[in-house]
Amino acid sequence: MHKIAKYLGLLLIGIGVVALLYDTSPGAEIPLLVGLFIILVSKEKINDERVEILKASSTYIALIVGYSLKLISTNLYAHQMISFQLVEINHFLILVLALAIGIYYLRLYLSWE
Repeated sequence: MHKIAKYLGLLLIGIGVVALLYDTSPGAEIPLLVGLFIILVSKEKINDERVEILKASSTYIALIVGYSLKLISTNLYAHQMISFQLVEINHFLILVLALAIGIYYLRLYLSWE
């Protein structure tokens, strides 16, 4: 069952990336957001305490990094050093979920703790 959830998440991520790039309507990022969330919360083949701790701490780290990037981008935008600003909550959530997944898998497979 865990593989079905991961494949569904990957499918939604693929659809969401295409929609985010080519569709400018409100809510176009929802498939990407849902796909990332499904990947993050789906169970692993071996779902032990280590996996749960890695997921939780990776999400915590991603939230700190994501919010730091949001603050930095806002400051750079205010000083007219960049031309974009991270203001959409869904885009912030996409950033945090993508970071959490990346950090989690790096730590899981490279044994960073």
